[in-house]
Amino acid sequence: MKHLTKILFLFIFTLSINANAQNTIMAKGQDAELAYNQGVKNFLNQDFAGAISELTKAINLKPNFGKAYYNRGVIKNELKDFEGAVSDLSMAVQLLPDMPKVLFARGFARVNSSDFVGAINDFTNAEKAGFNNAKVYYYRGVAKLKLKKYDDAINDFNIAIKKDDKFAYAYHDRGSALRLKGNLEAAENDYIKTTEINPKLYFAFNNLGAVKNELKKYDDAINAFSEALKINAEYAPAYNGRGIAKYQQGIELLSKNDTKKAEKKLNDAMKDFDKAIDFDKSSAIAYNNRGMVKLKLKKYKDALEDFTHAIKIDNKYAEAYANRGTVKENLRNFSGACSDWKKAAELGIKDADKYISDCE
Repeated sequence: MKHLTKILFLFIFTLSINANAQNTIMAKGQDAELAYNQGVKNFLNQDFAGAISELTKAINLKPNFGKAYYNRGVIKNELKDFEGAVSDLSMAVQLLPDMPKVLFARGFARVNSSDFVGAINDFTNAEKAGFNNAKVYYYRGVAKLKLKKYDDAINDFNIAIKKDDKFAYAYHDRGSALRLKGNLEAAENDYIKTTEINPKLYFAFNNLGAVKNELKKYDDAINAFSEALKINAEYAPAYNGRGIAKYQQGIELLSKNDTKKAEKKLNDAMKDFDKAIDFDKSSAIAYNNRGMVKLKLKKYKDALEDFTHAIKIDNKYAEAYANRGTVKENLRNFSGACSDWKKAAELGIKDADKYISDCE
């Protein structure tokens, strides 16, 4: 659901100190400025390790060097060292109280380190201090979405979109919030808008396909998942989602007694689940889904292996226990079936109760 964009924060530049002679004795403050400027240059040259080293030197020489803390925090955000970024940016907040973009940078680090309440406070304070571009509202919306405050998140995404009507991620995440609220048609529209603005966002096509599956628009879902795979041919969730669409079409064909077409569609679904597993062997869902295809095709022993593998990956996977119970019933292993159905019921599968009624 969530895909945080990489964000490049503005550095603070200062003029270099000019030393006219090699033997000039320089104050610590000047040495700190030189180290700081070298750190900025290193960053611009993509030498992140060198940049951090020079900025650290500047801070050691000048412990109250707020700009150095800020810029080192920015680099740590880029390097995904979010806890380190929060630490540096917290120092910068104290030393640079009139710079709201420091609050924004810390809010970004806090979102990525799962401190969503702290992130919301930072973004709100940055907004109050006058730093109120679209990204402030977008990332605050992300934090609220993570806290399941869907209406509040949607409000922030709305503001972000109003400020930047080409903000693809804001449309995407608003779609996710709407989807979680059950407003599938509105979510579908937002995902479509996302793909129109940025047709390279494979995860947006994947989520569009997932919504279309929920809306039972299976042909459209298959098209959306296929678009995702054109962009990223190794994206396991899209294979899994496309397999689900084909599986549902196969079930519909079986209900119409069109066995030949149903088997073809189910075998096509199994190929997609095979691919999903090839690219993500830790996906319990893909093993469960492939097991369901094999169950429908009456390949019971093969289905048993898939459901068992899914349970090995996730021993609290209630649906896999319920499905394995059904396979065991078909294999005449009634005690094993009852054991699995009881486990499924313990894990919250309500339908398992009707099967357990025949168990001793």
